[in-house]
Amino acid sequence: MSRFTAIPHWRAPIGCLLVALLGSSSGCLGGPDFEPYPARVARPRPDEIVRVEDSILVVDASGSIDRKLDFPFEKAVLRSFIDGMPPGTYWSALRVLGGRADDQLELETFDRFELQRRAIELDWTGRETPLGEILYEYRERLANRTGRAAFVIFSDGVPTRYGRYAGGDETLESARQVIARHPGEVCFHTVLVGRDSRGPDLLAALAALSDCGSFRHIDTLDGNDPLLAFQRQIYLDSPLPVAPSATRSITDLDRDHVDDRLDRCPKTPHGAQVDPRGCWVIEDYVFETGSARIVSEQVSALDAIGTVLLSNPGLRIRLDGHTDNTGANDQNFQLAERRAAAVRDFLAAGGVDVLRIEIRGFGPTRPIDTNDTEDGRRRNRRVEISVLDR
Repeated sequence: MSRFTAIPHWRAPIGCLLVALLGSSSGCLGGPDFEPYPARVARPRPDEIVRVEDSILVVDASGSIDRKLDFPFEKAVLRSFIDGMPPGTYWSALRVLGGRADDQLELETFDRFELQRRAIELDWTGRETPLGEILYEYRERLANRTGRAAFVIFSDGVPTRYGRYAGGDETLESARQVIARHPGEVCFHTVLVGRDSRGPDLLAALAALSDCGSFRHIDTLDGNDPLLAFQRQIYLDSPLPVAPSATRSITDLDRDHVDDRLDRCPKTPHGAQVDPRGCWVIEDYVFETGSARIVSEQVSALDAIGTVLLSNPGLRIRLDGHTDNTGANDQNFQLAERRAAAVRDFLAAGGVDVLRIEIRGFGPTRPIDTNDTEDGRRRNRRVEISVLDR
Protein backbone atom coordinates (compact mmCIF):
# COMPACT_ATOMS: atom_id res chain seq x y z
CA MET A 1 0.00 0.00 0.00
CA SER A 2 1.36 3.40 -0.91
CA ARG A 3 1.68 5.95 1.85
CA PHE A 4 -0.23 8.31 -0.43
CA THR A 5 -3.46 6.36 -0.17
CA ALA A 6 -4.09 8.67 2.77
CA ILE A 7 -3.99 11.84 0.70
CA PRO A 8 -7.73 12.62 1.10
CA HIS A 9 -6.91 13.10 4.79
CA TRP A 10 -3.21 14.01 4.76
CA ARG A 11 -3.14 17.06 2.53
CA ALA A 12 0.07 17.48 0.52
CA PRO A 13 0.91 19.95 -2.27
CA ILE A 14 -0.05 18.35 -5.61
CA GLY A 15 3.27 19.12 -7.29
CA CYS A 16 5.28 17.44 -4.54
CA LEU A 17 2.89 14.51 -4.50
CA LEU A 18 3.35 13.85 -8.22
CA VAL A 19 7.11 14.06 -7.86
CA ALA A 20 7.02 11.59 -4.98
CA LEU A 21 4.81 9.15 -6.89
CA LEU A 22 7.26 9.25 -9.80
CA GLY A 23 10.04 8.16 -7.48
CA SER A 24 11.98 11.38 -7.01
CA SER A 25 11.93 14.05 -4.34
CA SER A 26 14.18 16.54 -6.08
CA GLY A 27 12.80 20.01 -6.59
CA CYS A 28 10.26 19.57 -3.81
CA LEU A 29 11.96 21.88 -1.29
CA GLY A 30 11.67 19.64 1.77
CA GLY A 31 8.90 17.35 0.53
CA PRO A 32 5.12 17.45 0.99
CA ASP A 33 3.72 19.39 3.91
CA PHE A 34 1.36 16.78 5.37
CA GLU A 35 -1.36 18.10 7.65
CA PRO A 36 -3.14 16.07 10.36
CA TYR A 37 -6.86 15.46 10.13
CA PRO A 38 -9.12 16.06 13.17
CA ALA A 39 -9.24 12.71 14.95
CA ARG A 40 -12.21 11.27 16.84
CA VAL A 41 -11.43 11.12 20.54
CA ALA A 42 -11.31 7.55 21.88
CA ARG A 43 -13.79 8.02 24.71
CA PRO A 44 -14.68 5.03 26.90
CA ARG A 45 -18.14 3.56 26.42
CA PRO A 46 -20.31 3.04 29.52
CA ASP A 47 -18.92 -0.47 29.99
CA GLU A 48 -15.26 0.56 29.47
CA ILE A 49 -12.45 2.34 31.32
CA VAL A 50 -9.08 3.80 30.36
CA ARG A 51 -6.95 0.85 31.46
CA VAL A 52 -3.55 2.43 30.69
CA GLU A 53 -1.71 4.05 33.61
CA ASP A 54 1.38 5.11 31.62
CA SER A 55 1.40 6.00 27.92
CA ILE A 56 4.84 6.44 26.36
CA LEU A 57 4.84 7.77 22.78
CA VAL A 58 8.09 7.25 20.87
CA VAL A 59 8.59 9.03 17.55
CA ASP A 60 11.54 8.65 15.16
CA ALA A 61 13.33 11.83 14.03
CA SER A 62 16.67 10.13 13.40
CA GLY A 63 18.88 10.01 10.34
CA SER A 64 17.56 6.65 9.13
CA ILE A 65 14.11 8.18 8.52
CA ASP A 66 13.54 9.76 5.12
CA ARG A 67 13.51 13.49 5.78
CA LYS A 68 11.34 14.68 2.89
CA LEU A 69 8.50 12.15 2.86
CA ASP A 70 8.44 9.69 5.75
CA PHE A 71 9.20 12.13 8.57
CA PRO A 72 6.53 14.76 7.63
CA PHE A 73 3.96 11.98 7.21
CA GLU A 74 4.94 10.41 10.55
CA LYS A 75 4.66 13.80 12.27
CA ALA A 76 1.16 14.38 10.86
CA VAL A 77 0.00 10.93 12.01
CA LEU A 78 1.46 11.62 15.47
CA ARG A 79 -0.46 14.89 15.74
CA SER A 80 -3.74 13.19 14.83
CA PHE A 81 -2.92 10.38 17.26
CA ILE A 82 -2.50 12.90 20.11
CA ASP A 83 -5.79 14.58 19.16
CA GLY A 84 -7.55 11.22 19.51
CA MET A 85 -6.06 10.08 22.83
CA PRO A 86 -8.76 9.50 25.47
CA PRO A 87 -9.22 12.03 28.28
CA GLY A 88 -8.18 10.81 31.69
CA THR A 89 -5.75 11.09 34.57
CA TYR A 90 -3.20 8.60 33.21
CA TRP A 91 0.42 9.64 32.70
CA SER A 92 2.03 10.25 29.32
CA ALA A 93 5.47 10.91 27.85
CA LEU A 94 6.83 11.83 24.41
CA ARG A 95 10.29 10.51 23.56
CA VAL A 96 12.09 11.40 20.34
CA LEU A 97 14.54 8.98 18.70
CA GLY A 98 17.46 11.11 17.62
CA GLY A 99 15.98 14.06 19.46
CA ARG A 100 17.74 16.58 21.63
CA ALA A 101 17.32 16.84 25.39
CA ASP A 102 14.75 19.65 25.02
CA ASP A 103 12.61 17.45 22.76
CA GLN A 104 12.03 14.81 25.45
CA LEU A 105 8.90 14.98 27.60
CA GLU A 106 9.07 12.69 30.63
CA LEU A 107 6.10 11.00 32.28
CA GLU A 108 3.57 13.43 33.73
CA THR A 109 -0.22 13.64 33.98
CA PHE A 110 -1.71 13.48 30.48
CA ASP A 111 -1.78 16.94 28.94
CA ARG A 112 -3.03 16.94 25.34
CA PHE A 113 -2.08 20.60 24.85
CA GLU A 114 1.55 20.03 25.89
CA LEU A 115 1.91 16.85 23.82
CA GLN A 116 0.48 18.61 20.76
CA ARG A 117 2.78 21.61 21.26
CA ARG A 118 5.79 19.30 21.36
CA ALA A 119 4.63 17.41 18.26
CA ILE A 120 4.13 20.63 16.28
CA GLU A 121 7.67 21.78 17.13
CA LEU A 122 9.23 18.40 16.31
CA ASP A 123 12.06 18.54 13.73
CA TRP A 124 14.06 15.90 11.90
CA THR A 125 17.54 15.74 13.47
CA GLY A 126 19.56 13.21 11.49
CA ARG A 127 21.02 11.74 14.67
CA GLU A 128 21.29 8.13 15.86
CA THR A 129 18.33 5.85 16.71
CA PRO A 130 18.85 4.74 20.34
CA LEU A 131 15.55 2.89 20.78
CA GLY A 132 17.17 0.32 23.09
CA GLU A 133 18.56 3.08 25.32
CA ILE A 134 15.19 4.83 25.63
CA LEU A 135 13.43 1.58 26.54
CA TYR A 136 16.16 0.75 29.06
CA GLU A 137 15.42 4.00 30.95
CA TYR A 138 11.90 2.75 31.70
CA ARG A 139 13.24 -0.39 33.37
CA GLU A 140 13.59 1.73 36.53
CA ARG A 141 10.96 4.42 35.86
CA LEU A 142 8.13 1.89 35.67
CA ALA A 143 9.45 -0.47 38.36
CA ASN A 144 7.07 0.83 41.03
CA ARG A 145 4.06 1.41 38.76
CA THR A 146 1.35 -1.24 38.91
CA GLY A 147 -1.05 -0.39 36.05
CA ARG A 148 -0.76 -1.12 32.36
CA ALA A 149 2.09 0.62 30.52
CA ALA A 150 1.62 1.15 26.77
CA PHE A 151 4.54 2.05 24.49
CA VAL A 152 3.40 3.40 21.10
CA ILE A 153 6.49 3.43 18.87
CA PHE A 154 6.57 5.16 15.47
CA SER A 155 9.86 4.12 13.83
CA ASP A 156 11.48 2.59 10.78
CA GLY A 157 12.80 -0.17 13.06
CA VAL A 158 16.41 0.45 12.06
CA PRO A 159 18.55 1.13 15.17
CA THR A 160 21.83 2.82 14.27
CA ARG A 161 25.05 3.50 16.12
CA TYR A 162 27.91 5.54 14.69
CA GLY A 163 26.05 5.68 11.40
CA ARG A 164 25.76 1.88 11.06
CA TYR A 165 22.89 -0.53 11.50
CA ALA A 166 23.12 -1.90 15.06
CA GLY A 167 20.62 -4.75 14.83
CA GLY A 168 17.70 -5.34 17.14
CA ASP A 169 19.18 -7.44 19.95
CA GLU A 170 19.82 -4.50 22.30
CA THR A 171 16.33 -3.11 21.77
CA LEU A 172 14.62 -6.44 22.43
CA GLU A 173 16.72 -7.10 25.53
CA SER A 174 15.86 -3.66 26.94
CA ALA A 175 12.17 -4.33 26.30
CA ARG A 176 12.37 -7.69 28.07
CA GLN A 177 13.92 -6.02 31.10
CA VAL A 178 11.11 -3.45 31.21
CA ILE A 179 8.58 -6.29 31.21
CA ALA A 180 10.49 -8.23 33.86
CA ARG A 181 10.77 -5.27 36.25
CA HIS A 182 7.26 -3.82 35.80
CA PRO A 183 4.66 -5.27 38.22
CA GLY A 184 1.83 -4.55 35.78
CA GLU A 185 1.21 -5.30 32.11
CA VAL A 186 3.52 -3.85 29.43
CA CYS A 187 2.26 -3.52 25.84
CA PHE A 188 4.40 -2.54 22.83
CA HIS A 189 2.38 -1.13 19.92
CA THR A 190 4.76 -0.59 17.01
CA VAL A 191 4.04 1.43 13.86
CA LEU A 192 6.43 0.93 10.94
CA VAL A 193 7.43 4.13 9.14
CA GLY A 194 8.97 3.83 5.67
CA ARG A 195 9.92 0.77 3.62
CA ASP A 196 13.24 -0.44 5.03
CA SER A 197 13.15 -4.25 4.80
CA ARG A 198 14.90 -4.59 8.18
CA GLY A 199 12.23 -2.68 10.07
CA PRO A 200 9.39 -5.24 10.26
CA ASP A 201 11.56 -7.93 11.87
CA LEU A 202 12.44 -5.82 14.91
CA LEU A 203 9.10 -4.03 15.34
CA ALA A 204 7.04 -7.22 14.93
CA ALA A 205 9.28 -9.04 17.44
CA LEU A 206 8.95 -6.14 19.88
CA ALA A 207 5.15 -6.20 19.63
CA ALA A 208 5.11 -9.98 20.20
CA LEU A 209 6.92 -9.78 23.57
CA SER A 210 3.55 -9.53 25.35
CA ASP A 211 0.03 -10.68 24.52
CA CYS A 212 -1.34 -7.11 24.42
CA GLY A 213 1.07 -5.69 21.79
CA SER A 214 0.45 -4.97 18.10
CA PHE A 215 2.35 -4.23 14.88
CA ARG A 216 1.17 -2.32 11.80
CA HIS A 217 2.42 -0.07 9.01
CA ILE A 218 1.73 3.64 9.30
CA ASP A 219 -0.20 3.57 5.99
CA THR A 220 -2.98 1.63 7.73
CA LEU A 221 -3.71 4.64 9.97
CA ASP A 222 -5.16 6.57 7.04
CA GLY A 223 -8.39 7.88 8.50
CA ASN A 224 -10.61 8.38 11.52
CA ASP A 225 -11.94 4.82 11.72
CA PRO A 226 -8.61 2.90 11.68
CA LEU A 227 -6.96 5.42 13.99
CA LEU A 228 -9.86 5.21 16.45
CA ALA A 229 -9.76 1.40 16.36
CA PHE A 230 -6.02 1.49 17.05
CA GLN A 231 -6.43 3.81 20.03
CA ARG A 232 -9.31 1.80 21.47
CA GLN A 233 -7.06 -1.26 21.33
CA ILE A 234 -4.30 0.59 23.20
CA TYR A 235 -6.19 2.49 25.87
CA LEU A 236 -9.67 1.09 26.52
CA ASP A 237 -10.83 -2.10 28.16
CA SER A 238 -13.56 -3.51 30.35
CA PRO A 239 -13.05 -2.99 34.08
CA LEU A 240 -11.09 -5.69 35.84
CA PRO A 241 -13.29 -8.23 37.61
CA VAL A 242 -13.96 -7.27 41.20
CA ALA A 243 -12.02 -9.56 43.50
CA PRO A 244 -13.75 -10.93 46.61
CA SER A 245 -13.55 -8.35 49.32
CA ALA A 246 -10.74 -8.90 51.78
CA THR A 247 -9.55 -6.87 54.69
CA ARG A 248 -6.37 -5.03 53.84
CA SER A 249 -4.63 -2.02 55.23
CA ILE A 250 -4.13 1.07 53.11
CA THR A 251 -1.19 3.44 52.97
CA ASP A 252 -2.35 7.05 53.40
CA LEU A 253 0.63 9.22 54.27
CA ASP A 254 -1.21 12.52 53.74
CA ARG A 255 -4.24 11.32 55.77
CA ASP A 256 -6.81 12.34 53.16
CA HIS A 257 -8.57 8.92 53.25
CA VAL A 258 -7.40 8.11 49.68
CA ASP A 259 -5.08 5.11 49.32
CA ASP A 260 -1.64 6.32 48.22
CA ARG A 261 -1.72 3.73 45.42
CA LEU A 262 -4.66 5.63 43.91
CA ASP A 263 -3.84 9.15 45.13
CA ARG A 264 -3.09 11.51 42.22
CA CYS A 265 -2.17 14.36 44.61
CA PRO A 266 -0.21 12.69 47.40
CA LYS A 267 1.00 15.80 49.29
CA THR A 268 -2.25 17.44 50.36
CA PRO A 269 -2.08 18.80 53.94
CA HIS A 270 -4.17 17.42 56.78
CA GLY A 271 -7.62 19.02 56.79
CA ALA A 272 -7.80 19.66 53.03
CA GLN A 273 -11.08 18.57 51.42
CA VAL A 274 -10.12 16.34 48.48
CA ASP A 275 -12.01 14.80 45.56
CA PRO A 276 -12.02 11.04 44.77
CA ARG A 277 -8.61 11.41 43.09
CA GLY A 278 -7.13 12.76 46.34
CA CYS A 279 -6.76 16.27 44.88
CA TRP A 280 -7.57 19.55 46.68
CA VAL A 281 -10.21 21.24 44.52
CA ILE A 282 -12.40 24.34 44.61
CA GLU A 283 -15.52 23.38 42.68
CA ASP A 284 -17.39 25.45 40.11
CA TYR A 285 -20.31 26.34 42.41
CA VAL A 286 -18.05 28.72 44.36
CA PHE A 287 -18.14 31.13 41.38
CA GLU A 288 -20.93 32.86 39.55
CA THR A 289 -21.71 31.28 36.18
CA GLY A 290 -19.13 32.22 33.55
CA SER A 291 -17.48 34.63 35.98
CA ALA A 292 -14.57 34.88 38.43
CA ARG A 293 -16.83 36.55 41.00
CA ILE A 294 -17.08 34.47 44.21
CA VAL A 295 -20.62 33.66 45.37
CA SER A 296 -20.99 35.25 48.80
CA GLU A 297 -22.90 32.27 50.18
CA GLN A 298 -19.99 29.97 49.29
CA VAL A 299 -17.08 31.77 50.97
CA SER A 300 -17.01 29.12 53.72
CA ALA A 301 -15.32 26.74 51.26
CA LEU A 302 -12.52 29.27 50.77
CA ASP A 303 -12.35 30.06 54.49
CA ALA A 304 -11.64 26.38 55.11
CA ILE A 305 -8.71 26.55 52.69
CA GLY A 306 -7.39 29.65 54.41
CA THR A 307 -7.56 27.87 57.76
CA VAL A 308 -5.44 25.00 56.44
CA LEU A 309 -2.85 27.41 54.99
CA LEU A 310 -2.63 29.47 58.18
CA SER A 311 -2.15 26.23 60.15
CA ASN A 312 0.72 25.26 57.83
CA PRO A 313 2.83 28.44 57.53
CA GLY A 314 5.56 26.71 55.52
CA LEU A 315 3.16 25.47 52.86
CA ARG A 316 3.41 26.98 49.35
CA ILE A 317 0.69 26.30 46.78
CA ARG A 318 -0.23 26.92 43.16
CA LEU A 319 -3.82 27.66 42.16
CA ASP A 320 -4.53 26.04 38.77
CA GLY A 321 -7.64 27.36 37.01
CA HIS A 322 -9.53 24.99 34.69
CA THR A 323 -12.66 25.27 32.53
CA ASP A 324 -14.72 23.01 30.30
CA ASN A 325 -14.43 23.28 26.50
CA THR A 326 -17.56 25.41 26.00
CA GLY A 327 -16.90 28.71 24.25
CA ALA A 328 -13.76 30.26 22.78
CA ASN A 329 -10.37 28.98 23.93
CA ASP A 330 -8.98 32.46 24.64
CA GLN A 331 -11.92 33.32 26.88
CA ASN A 332 -11.60 30.00 28.72
CA PHE A 333 -7.91 30.58 29.43
CA GLN A 334 -8.65 34.09 30.69
CA LEU A 335 -11.53 32.90 32.88
CA ALA A 336 -9.40 30.09 34.35
CA GLU A 337 -6.62 32.52 35.32
CA ARG A 338 -9.06 35.14 36.68
CA ARG A 339 -10.73 32.53 38.91
CA ALA A 340 -7.34 31.41 40.25
CA ALA A 341 -6.44 35.07 40.89
CA ALA A 342 -9.76 35.67 42.68
CA VAL A 343 -9.05 32.78 45.08
CA ARG A 344 -5.52 34.08 45.66
CA ASP A 345 -6.85 37.56 46.50
CA PHE A 346 -9.49 36.13 48.84
CA LEU A 347 -6.88 34.09 50.74
CA ALA A 348 -4.49 37.04 50.92
CA ALA A 349 -7.27 39.22 52.37
CA GLY A 350 -7.71 36.58 55.07
CA GLY A 351 -4.09 36.79 56.18
CA VAL A 352 -2.29 34.29 53.94
CA ASP A 353 1.00 35.67 52.61
CA VAL A 354 0.46 36.22 48.87
CA LEU A 355 4.09 35.20 48.22
CA ARG A 356 3.09 31.67 49.19
CA ILE A 357 0.63 31.47 46.30
CA GLU A 358 1.27 31.06 42.55
CA ILE A 359 -1.47 30.97 39.90
CA ARG A 360 -1.83 29.40 36.46
CA GLY A 361 -4.69 29.15 33.99
CA PHE A 362 -5.04 25.96 31.93
CA GLY A 363 -8.42 26.67 30.35
CA PRO A 364 -9.97 23.47 28.92
CA THR A 365 -6.68 21.62 28.28
CA ARG A 366 -6.63 19.39 31.38
CA PRO A 367 -10.09 17.84 31.81
CA ILE A 368 -10.67 15.27 34.55
CA ASP A 369 -13.96 14.11 33.07
CA THR A 370 -15.81 14.10 29.76
CA ASN A 371 -17.05 17.37 28.29
CA ASP A 372 -19.95 15.53 26.64
CA THR A 373 -22.22 15.69 29.71
CA GLU A 374 -23.24 18.51 32.06
CA ASP A 375 -21.87 16.63 35.09
CA GLY A 376 -18.56 16.10 33.33
CA ARG A 377 -18.30 19.75 32.31
CA ARG A 378 -19.13 20.80 35.87
CA ARG A 379 -16.28 18.69 37.27
CA ASN A 380 -13.86 20.12 34.70
CA ARG A 381 -14.69 23.68 35.80
CA ARG A 382 -12.56 23.97 38.92
CA VAL A 383 -9.59 25.58 40.63
CA GLU A 384 -7.15 22.88 41.69
CA ILE A 385 -4.70 23.48 44.53
CA SER A 386 -1.27 21.98 43.93
CA VAL A 387 1.18 21.76 46.83
CA LEU A 388 4.61 23.06 45.81
CA ASP A 389 6.41 22.24 49.06
CA ARG A 390 5.68 21.75 52.76
